Amino acid sequence: MERKSRHQTTWHLINIKSRRDQSTEHYIQIFQKLQKEDPMISLPRGKCGSLKSVTFSELLDERNMVKWIKIILLSYTIVDPNAFYNKRNQMDVDMDNWDSDIVANKKEVELYFIPSVHTLAVRRNSDISLANIVLYLSEALNRLEPDTFDVDVLVERDILDRILNAHAVYSIEANISFSNPGHTKGFEAVFDNKLRNMDPNRINITAKGSREHPLINEEDGMLQAIVNLSEHNGNIKATIQPRANSKVEKIDSNEHPRILVIPQIVNDVCSTIYNTLLRRNNQ
Repeated sequence: MERKSRHQTTWHLINIKSRRDQSTEHYIQIFQKLQKEDPMISLPRGKCGSLKSVTFSELLDERNMVKWIKIILLSYTIVDPNAFYNKRNQMDVDMDNWDSDIVANKKEVELYFIPSVHTLAVRRNSDISLANIVLYLSEALNRLEPDTFDVDVLVERDILDRILNAHAVYSIEANISFSNPGHTKGFEAVFDNKLRNMDPNRINITAKGSREHPLINEEDGMLQAIVNLSEHNGNIKATIQPRANSKVEKIDSNEHPRILVIPQIVNDVCSTIYNTLLRRNNQ
C-alpha cells in the first residue's frame, strides 16, 4: 500500500552533463568515484565542501541501472588552532594537540541525483546555497575527470519567454554549452551541433543593439537558439523593453532558478523524485 504525505515540497533542478560520454553508466561511475575520493572543495567566504555520505539505490531500472543516488553534502569552516583568542583577557589561546579533523559552522544538504536523466534535485532554500552546491559539483566532478562536466541550474521558462516575447531586446550576454543530442530542432539544432563539434568547455556570447536598432528576434533564429540553450545549459543576461513605451528592464537568469513543486511524497523522497523527473523528461 502506498504511503502518501500531503506536505507540498519545492525543489530546484541542476543539469549535470558529461560533454562526451553521456551514458547512464558514466554518471553512476563518476559518483562512485566521487564517493571514494571525496575531494575537499574551496567555497566562498572561507568555507569548504565535502561529502558526508553517498547512497546508491538498491532498486534498479529496466536496464539494471541504479535508479537514484542520494548525496549528503557538507559545508564548513576549517579551524586554525593558532587563531584562538580570549576577548575577555585579551590574550591569544594556545590549543595544544588540536584535532585537525574538527571543523566549525557545519551545514548540510541532501541532494538527489537521477543518473538516467542526469538531473539533480535539491530542496529550495536549503542550508547550503544553490550557487555553492553548483560550485562544489562543478569543481569536484571536473577534478576527478578534468574538462568533462557542465553543471547548470535549470532556468524558469517564463523568464526566457519574457526575453523572446519582448517588444525589443537591446543586449544579451550568455554563458552556455551544448545540449544533449536530440534535444533541439531547426536552426537551434544546427547551432547546437556546431557547438558540440567544436568541443568547447563553454561559450561566451555577447550581442548588443541600440534603442534605434535592437537585436532582431527572427523565428528560429540566433537569438532564440541562444536563449533556449540557456534554459538547461548555462545562463543569460538581457536588457529588454517588454512593451512599446515601457521602461527598460534587465534580466539575469541566475536570479530565476526553476522551481519544481511536488504536491506530495509517495512512499519516500527518493522514489518520488525519481518518478517525477522521469515523467518530466518524457513529456
